[in-house]
Amino acid sequence: MKLSERQINDFERDGFLILNDVLSESDRAPIYAEYEALVDQIARDRNHIHSEWHTLTFEQRFTHLIATDPAAYEFLDISLPLSNALTQASGMHTGPAVFNLITHPNLLDIAESIVGPDVVSNPVQHVRIKPPENALNDQGRGNSNMARTGWHQDAAVLLEHAEQSPILTVWVAMSDATSEMGCMHAVPGSHRWPQLGQHCPGKSGAGEIYIPKPLVEEYEVENLAVRAGGVVLLHKNTWHGAGPNQSDRLRWSFDLRYQPPSYATGRECFPEFYARSKHHPERVISHPSQWVKLWQTARENIGNGVTQAVFNERWEKFRNDPLCA
Repeated sequence: MKLSERQINDFERDGFLILNDVLSESDRAPIYAEYEALVDQIARDRNHIHSEWHTLTFEQRFTHLIATDPAAYEFLDISLPLSNALTQASGMHTGPAVFNLITHPNLLDIAESIVGPDVVSNPVQHVRIKPPENALNDQGRGNSNMARTGWHQDAAVLLEHAEQSPILTVWVAMSDATSEMGCMHAVPGSHRWPQLGQHCPGKSGAGEIYIPKPLVEEYEVENLAVRAGGVVLLHKNTWHGAGPNQSDRLRWSFDLRYQPPSYATGRECFPEFYARSKHHPERVISHPSQWVKLWQTARENIGNGVTQAVFNERWEKFRNDPLCA
């Protein structure tokens, strides 16, 4: 499912590309099943199971869990928390269905069209499962994985030395993403601007940096609506964000990133891996257990002080800027 020359040209022109029908319903079914079991397990572990729990749909169970206990989202995400104080109890989800998604041939074909025949999975990755925003409390509304996402550039969340790394964002839609559901929006051509825009430091965590709205308002914005099973490609410098989910359904996606080898990932304390390689096939990670081990080792090494967890803090200089108030 490699991109055509025209699709590549469109991506290079706009800094984004919408591709529908990349993953079939049968491709997505293992993810749905894995997360349904995961939500039940987390609810059980955190004492949220009630007498009518098993009469609820998955969407109702997820919304109840996150509305009641936003901190539980840590155990749903496909990355470790951005913290230098990790323990063996720090949450993440590394299930086989997620690994099979990251390494799905259709996604790797698309990535190969942009980054070349050696495709490395970059560890800056997340799952975003967004219930209706009116169901969330203040803590939930401050987390972009479950609520609206402020304007930003993906390159801006990385450590500064990775600014030149050719990293591709592959945003995978597990549900429809319509305007009402808070689909992404982007500024066409913004990836070609010579410098990163000013970002404000996150008010609720290192991953919540944002471009102030006054800097965006003068530009044309395009909605990036996509159907379930579709994909949105983003250049790492494209200005983009996502609105609130104002529907009565979950808006669910995976935010994956790929790059060529031998470039900085921008989050070196977390593990990268070869997902496909023409030149070094022996380095490819091909089994979920190998991937799980990489993340478990990273958590252990950070917790034991073997690895220093360093995350992007370069926008702290704007904390008192009037635009960031």
